[in-house]
Amino acid sequence: MLNEFQYLPVLISAALTFLVLIFLIVIMARKTANVSFVFFLALVAVITGLVFAYIRKDPLFLYLMLLLASILMLPYAILRACMKKDEKGKKTSSKLKDTITQKRLNIVYDDQDVSLLDVNKGFINTMAESFNNPQGLTPLLDSYGKKILELTHADGAISLVLDDFEDILNVKSVSGSFIPPYEIPENVPHKPQRVDMNMRYMQFPLKGNIFGAVLTDKVPVMINEPAKDSRIFQNKDEDFLKCGAYIFIPLFVNDRAVGVLGLSKKPENGDFTEAEFDCAKRLGEFEASAIMSTSIHNEIVERFTLAKEGEIACNIQKSIVPAKLPAIPGLSLGTIFNPAENICGDYYDVLVSRKDRISFVMADVTGKSLNSMNVMLQLRAMLRLIINTTQTAGTILSWANRGIASENNTIDHFASVALMIYDSINNKVQYASGGTNPIFLYAKESDVVKEISKIQEPVGVEKTTEYADNEISVNSGDIIITCTDGLIEALNGDGHQYGKTNLEKVVKAYHSLDGKEIANKIKTDVKKFCGSAAQHDDQSLLVIKIK
Repeated sequence: MLNEFQYLPVLISAALTFLVLIFLIVIMARKTANVSFVFFLALVAVITGLVFAYIRKDPLFLYLMLLLASILMLPYAILRACMKKDEKGKKTSSKLKDTITQKRLNIVYDDQDVSLLDVNKGFINTMAESFNNPQGLTPLLDSYGKKILELTHADGAISLVLDDFEDILNVKSVSGSFIPPYEIPENVPHKPQRVDMNMRYMQFPLKGNIFGAVLTDKVPVMINEPAKDSRIFQNKDEDFLKCGAYIFIPLFVNDRAVGVLGLSKKPENGDFTEAEFDCAKRLGEFEASAIMSTSIHNEIVERFTLAKEGEIACNIQKSIVPAKLPAIPGLSLGTIFNPAENICGDYYDVLVSRKDRISFVMADVTGKSLNSMNVMLQLRAMLRLIINTTQTAGTILSWANRGIASENNTIDHFASVALMIYDSINNKVQYASGGTNPIFLYAKESDVVKEISKIQEPVGVEKTTEYADNEISVNSGDIIITCTDGLIEALNGDGHQYGKTNLEKVVKAYHSLDGKEIANKIKTDVKKFCGSAAQHDDQSLLVIKIK
């Protein structure tokens, strides 16, 4: 956290902003200029955020209040930007005034009052409340839908939001009696309540329906003769399903697709007018901004939460990795442990049970933050519990797998694990591996580096997986290396991976050095290869050199 001195500018900003607020009040009292009430709300939000940021020494609340102030100002800015001057310099054309008056849209454009609060009565408050609403966008869009029905004289409204990951429109809100312009699924009875309930859970691809077509074309449409439009599907002859007039508005913010707003009228209530169409388009802009603002808020909160979780997980990760490698007679050890920000998936361990049983573990858990840390702690505890037995490396890994797979049935995480057990009396190494962590052997006699591990299923995926036992004899000068895929797959600025070949070259070139020096040479080579490219995964390596 920043100290008191670093937060002094925040307090000064709050005081200056409060002074601006006082001057605006004086301006209104003296009537020297027209000041919109929107400015007062925005300033209050900013002052509140600044004060709370100074008191709590945490900028998150300030960010949220700045976001709210932007949301308050955006509709006003859009509205003012769309106005036109007439010959006398007024900011609203008389033609537009006449149209709005005739259609009773209750939106006043003049110098004294821009009635955004009339158009969005209660909407801004609902938006602020929706930030912490577990139901997400639905209550916000429900509230807005009711206002849209009032202003456009529609009988029904529907709001669809584009999925963040797939080209699918999800229905988020239905207000009034929206007549479905799509074919109702066969398993849905043609009863008003059942049709309405089904509609609230519908998903639409971007092809084969009016919603996707409008979003793809990026053009608002008013359809007063649905029978002549092939994009509108007429369901059976029940009166409540008969299609009337429609308006569909694609929702975009800065060319980014957000969703679709749909309005419908019952056949007996006539057509939509051009004025109602224009009003719907303007309200669609507001709705798009609201959806985007809420999405940005949720993303900020999610990132803040993940950052906090990542910080906790990384602290735990550092605490379980050996602070110092043990001094083991006959061995020279070296490591690289370079965690990436908020990933926290790697760990290694060195367990000295007895002279003929020294165990080395290199693990990489998928996922990140606290979920991966949960699996990591389970794996570490199980291996430490059973590794002191006389069982082989493959058997130990199989036992750990059964434990992790049983505990892991509600968590979608698993681990790549390399386990090596060194017998210094007989100069043998047992090893077993699951997942992507490779094991390499440098044989001094042949001056060759080769990968000795074979790919098997990661630990925690399938409870019945059995891991193969392997054993090799080692001699003085031989080197065993294992690492996680974060090191092998480290990228440079051109998107090329560091790869196993580069690793093998460094080991072969510097095989005469001790384990720590070899690890440092590899670390330097990886850093040189990657340059200024960002690190996206933990990088861990263990060097075991036989003296």
